[in-house]
Amino acid sequence: MRSVLLVALIAGVSGAVQAKDLFELDARVIESGQQGYQGFSAITDLLDAVSTDGLQNVVSTYTETSAAVATLNVRGLPAQVEYQSGSPVLAFRVPSLGIDLKFNGATRSESEDQFEAWLKGEGSGLLTRMLKELARVSPVDPVAGNPGSLMAQMGAADYSTAADSVFVEDASGSSMAGNNYALVGLEFGRYSAGGYSQSVTKLPLGWTWKLKDGYQFKLEAPITYSDIEGAKTGSGALGGAFRVPVLKGWVLTPALRVGATASSDLGAAAVMYSASLSSRYAFALGDWQFGITDMLGLYRTQSLSHGDYEVDYDLSNTMLRNGIDVGTSLPADWFGRPTAWRAWFIDTRFSGDALYIESYQEIGAALSTRVSFAGVTIEQSSLGLTYTMGENDLKGFRLNFGYKF
Repeated sequence: MRSVLLVALIAGVSGAVQAKDLFELDARVIESGQQGYQGFSAITDLLDAVSTDGLQNVVSTYTETSAAVATLNVRGLPAQVEYQSGSPVLAFRVPSLGIDLKFNGATRSESEDQFEAWLKGEGSGLLTRMLKELARVSPVDPVAGNPGSLMAQMGAADYSTAADSVFVEDASGSSMAGNNYALVGLEFGRYSAGGYSQSVTKLPLGWTWKLKDGYQFKLEAPITYSDIEGAKTGSGALGGAFRVPVLKGWVLTPALRVGATASSDLGAAAVMYSASLSSRYAFALGDWQFGITDMLGLYRTQSLSHGDYEVDYDLSNTMLRNGIDVGTSLPADWFGRPTAWRAWFIDTRFSGDALYIESYQEIGAALSTRVSFAGVTIEQSSLGLTYTMGENDLKGFRLNFGYKF
């Protein structure tokens, strides 16, 4: 029965949204009235479609002297390219931002080259405004605005570090507190919002060192790969967190992190810095264990060059992430070894620069136990499943495996 429910959940979320083009071009030649449409998964293909050959592939009656209008959809951001009859001037507009530019080459090909160079970084402040607008209107921006973005992933890592910073010996017979240990795992998530979907695969890597009097230091370097409607994105982060015991069961965890993400397909790249402070209080009532975790994080982007592109999102945001969890042991005969379970609810909210999704909630549960494999004892292994819901019809799930040894 448990397997059936898991398969149904994954199938439901995966099938909730059919594949949708990230970039769209709807072109019309004024003289002939002919109209054509084409969709793409990479921004380079969209730029190629605005060229003379590209427009002719979409609308066969287009020539270098035609009056034509091309309406663009750039990951949810509406824009427009227009040529007047007999003119080489390329007009580019983003109505929501009041951007109205003209690229005036000797030929339309030269105007197209100027336009492409502008998009690759020469647009400076106006291009930054477009990128900030994408974080606000795009459901699948890789930098911010959704649970799979770099900003959300960095915040979730800070929170997870804090939520695991107080350990009570559980039914698996494993108490990780006070021991040096490594963490390795595998995480798979799938999210949909605003008609788009994305798959996120992450490899969590970390090491925790024991210090004196209950203090600990944790170093993490997760690696993430995302597939967003066929567009590929990679990201990574390096972070350090310091466990500071305050009272029995209460720990404060300040953390610093730097991360980066880049995607030639999406025309997006950024470096991000973060600082956070988390409070974790855990206590037991009989065989039941409870925890309360509250986190405040600050996140700031910096410009980054990737391939031919130089981009700057100029985002500054605050994240509040608050959660509660509860757990206890399971009957020993269920799995043939001592096993504990844990369930949680987490609320995440952003403030600062506008984002497409500024609040979402997560409900999840996990099992943990001690296992032995090839003569090696893994102090704690876990299997968890989390369901995510939020603004703009956000739905998603995350399945993770983790090992501490």
